[in-house]
Amino acid sequence: FQIIWQWILLPFYLKKNKIDILYTTDSTSFCKFTPSIIFNQDILSFDKKSFEQISFSIEKIRLYLIRFVQIRAMNNASKIIFLSKFSKNIISKNLKKKLSYNIIYHGIEDNIKKIGNKNLIDCSWKYSLKKKIRLIYVSPLFHYKNHLTVAKAYSRLKKRYNNLDLKFVGNYSNNMKLYNDILNSNNSINKSHFLGEMTHKNVIKLLSRSDIFIFASSSETFGISLVEAMALGMPIVCSNKSSLPEILQNGGLYFNPKNDLQLSNQIEIFIKDKSLRKRKSEKAKNISLRYSWDDNVKQFCNLINNFS
Repeated sequence: FQIIWQWILLPFYLKKNKIDILYTTDSTSFCKFTPSIIFNQDILSFDKKSFEQISFSIEKIRLYLIRFVQIRAMNNASKIIFLSKFSKNIISKNLKKKLSYNIIYHGIEDNIKKIGNKNLIDCSWKYSLKKKIRLIYVSPLFHYKNHLTVAKAYSRLKKRYNNLDLKFVGNYSNNMKLYNDILNSNNSINKSHFLGEMTHKNVIKLLSRSDIFIFASSSETFGISLVEAMALGMPIVCSNKSSLPEILQNGGLYFNPKNDLQLSNQIEIFIKDKSLRKRKSEKAKNISLRYSWDDNVKQFCNLINNFS
């Protein structure tokens, strides 16, 4: 019904109500209207390596269809908004025409910036004296998020650092097979390491009480939880794939999200080197200041005004 409504009925509605611009908040629009703006927030169906990780299923067929619809919608758009240069580069290869686009980064909520300024995360701890070294990864459970890599790295480090702890925050009920595979293949991982979904407020509280933030995704248009960790001034060990190096820049340590040995080595560097933790967390926090909702709104308004 939604497809028929967008394809057949919506154009009549737009014309009848003398609409000036059609703004679509994702790329799956079936309505052909000029002028129109498409806001792209999803690159999974365009990211070949991450896409290949998904076994053939209804979900994969759905992503094939989404990719087809997104290409059609973006080819018909007057302007496309991308969340990162990486998103623009990977998607534009699949489009037939020369793009008219803007790259507009997301911002960070002011209350998170205030928490980061008020409650500075202590990076001066010594690992041998610390009761618990808290690692945290905030992300729903999907193959391309590479929770298994994080679990393997943690299991390796746990043998050397008994005071190490790990929390996965995010919905895992959507992929119980992967969840059980992680539990069954890692003796150091149990149900207590998975906290499930939490309110955004509680996630921020938990982040501010953690010591090292891990972000292991292979495919991201922007990485909002990464930027929130940056704003809180956390030491960050981050995937070197997708848009993430563009967002974090030199504010953290990087690893291949399929290489658990590399991840464990990078975490251990942070565990042992408190001066490096402090330097990188300060850099990450300073870089996060570039991501402002005020700037986001100004850029969007300028884009709209250029159509008038």
